Amino acid sequence: MSEQTIQDGLYSTPVQLDKYVCRSLGATTIKDLVKNKEISGLTIKECERIRANRPDVLILNKEKQIIVFIEMKEPDKLKTERLRRMAKYQELEVARNAKAKIYVLSDGDTFIWINPATGEIIVDENDKPITRKINPKELSSEQNKELADFIDDVCYCINDSNNKLIPKEYIDPTPLAQKVARILQNMSLSSAKNSLYTFVEIFTFKFLSDIGVLKGIYSFDGIYSVYSEQSAKDAFIQYLTTVRKKLLDLFPYNTEDGTTIINGRIFHTETDDIGNPVIHESSSDCFGKLLDCFKEYEAQNGKFLYINKDFKSKLFETFMKNSTDKDGMGQFFTPLKVVQEMVRMVDVKEGMSICDPACGVGKFLLEAASKISASFYFENGKLKSKIELVGMEKKMEDNTYDLTTILAKSNMLIYYSDLFKNNCDSIEKIQILSEQMLNKVITSSHTTLGTLEKLYLDRYDLILANPPYYQSAPISEASKSVRIQNTENRAYTTGGRGIEALFTEWIVKSLKKGGTANIILPDGIFTNIGNDKLKRLILESCYVDSIISLPVGTFFNTPKKTFILTIHKRTEAEIGTVQPYPVYAYLCSTIGETMDTYRFDINENDLHDSVDLYNLYRGNRENTIAISAVNDNPRARLITIDKFGVDENWNIELFWSDEEKIELGIKKKDTVMSLDEFSGYISELLDEIKSYQEAIECLK
Repeated sequence: MSEQTIQDGLYSTPVQLDKYVCRSLGATTIKDLVKNKEISGLTIKECERIRANRPDVLILNKEKQIIVFIEMKEPDKLKTERLRRMAKYQELEVARNAKAKIYVLSDGDTFIWINPATGEIIVDENDKPITRKINPKELSSEQNKELADFIDDVCYCINDSNNKLIPKEYIDPTPLAQKVARILQNMSLSSAKNSLYTFVEIFTFKFLSDIGVLKGIYSFDGIYSVYSEQSAKDAFIQYLTTVRKKLLDLFPYNTEDGTTIINGRIFHTETDDIGNPVIHESSSDCFGKLLDCFKEYEAQNGKFLYINKDFKSKLFETFMKNSTDKDGMGQFFTPLKVVQEMVRMVDVKEGMSICDPACGVGKFLLEAASKISASFYFENGKLKSKIELVGMEKKMEDNTYDLTTILAKSNMLIYYSDLFKNNCDSIEKIQILSEQMLNKVITSSHTTLGTLEKLYLDRYDLILANPPYYQSAPISEASKSVRIQNTENRAYTTGGRGIEALFTEWIVKSLKKGGTANIILPDGIFTNIGNDKLKRLILESCYVDSIISLPVGTFFNTPKKTFILTIHKRTEAEIGTVQPYPVYAYLCSTIGETMDTYRFDINENDLHDSVDLYNLYRGNRENTIAISAVNDNPRARLITIDKFGVDENWNIELFWSDEEKIELGIKKKDTVMSLDEFSGYISELLDEIKSYQEAIECLK
């Protein structure tokens, strides 16, 4: 097959590649194109240096600048390393003089990406050569958009000293949030929760502006111009009357729970009788200060294009840790490191239905979805997904708006920012993403029972959760009247203690046969004698794969002892059988971050080591090497299932002696004094008290 035949098969004149145009030149020279003003960025004089060589294909941007220079070869010309080297140098200087950002050699099947500035192969983050095909005629419009974005990324990274794709820089705007929190605290009646609402809205406004969803007068820069050229009050009015309307147009309210990505009461804005905002001077001044904060942060750190995934969780601690109104909020802020390790413990496959019945900011679902490449994508204008994500949360009773649901939806914006960015030119597609992804995936219930109100048997392939744990007489009483969907059978029959017991029963029954659940539970589930029926349900319905003990302090606002429980729902063939393998148990002292309000990263991470060992074991439960690896680790145990009877205490720490737990740092060594030592200690203490009393008398 000739070079021209291959070239014609991939390209014609012209072929659109999203924002780029592919031009198959044939006998046309670059100089001809420059003369006809079909190429910019080159002068006629510069074309003289390009000689008479004719490029096969050029990819031009909207400004008609050459971005990619493609040289087509017959397949036998790229067979060996020597031939590829010869082919590369044949047109390398031409590509360089043409000011192309990328030089590509291809035989129609093989694509070799080269940096014209250095003449070296372009490699990915793992030092593997880029071999991606440039075949726009064979791709859908969505795939062409993705390829164009990849070309953008390559152009951004390579230069005369770098041939490697650089990982995207993810910023963590926590310092910005802390500064904003201080400003908002000075506002009268501005509670921590309302301050958090306000920050999330302004952050979302800035983020959507930076990724190109909000443009012109609706963008952050548009509002900032009004603020700079007119006043804070004018900017605030413009924001409330135009930007918020635009946001609600792009991201409509969920018709079921009334939530969207914003909450509707920034700075507690009031409206008059005809719906116009009542602007207080203090609110508009504060709005101006916030605009300045975000602008200054951008000047120092860049635009909000790539955001640290754990940022939204840190927001809770930033705004709430010194507040008295944080009760009932912290349980849904599971540290990202714990979430990631729990997702590593399970298999995530295309076609799965994945649920978190107490989803909080949605990290379990989003981390699981990240295991599937392009889990959501457009095809022929329709949004499709490779997995089903179901996140449910209960509305906080003391708020008109659902803070957690707003946080979860804005969190999805961060995780899927490329999807929103790549479709920012289509209002219709942004609305589709909002309706079919944000509103469909994350829902909020306003009833007493919340998620617990509906229970479908055998519904989900995978459940990941950190359900709330507390006592509630109204919820316990209301749960007695719930029926399994499409039946007359009671949903909750085990009479477990606490809301966590109801959620555990919901999870066990909602799992499909053969499905997996990985959930965080407090020690009461394992130790309370009132949970015997719940334990029976677990044992009869599931295999217990793993119980991992988490250190106290894992969660920001609770001192409770917690465990990760991994269960496998029995298949039809497994019902009634004895679990054929022991339970994997592990004691953790560290989780990779400090267990205080600061949450600094640390190197020590027992949880990560535990998951590595568990994954080795679960894939090779009868392999002597895997079994030995578990048995040789002092933090691990393989415990036979008969030790987890209905009436037994399931606290796995009981399978380690006090001496072993002291050695591992799980338990502190008791300090025991003899009677004489205690008497001496008391005497010394009394002497100290007496000396302080004498000092006080002297001061008088």
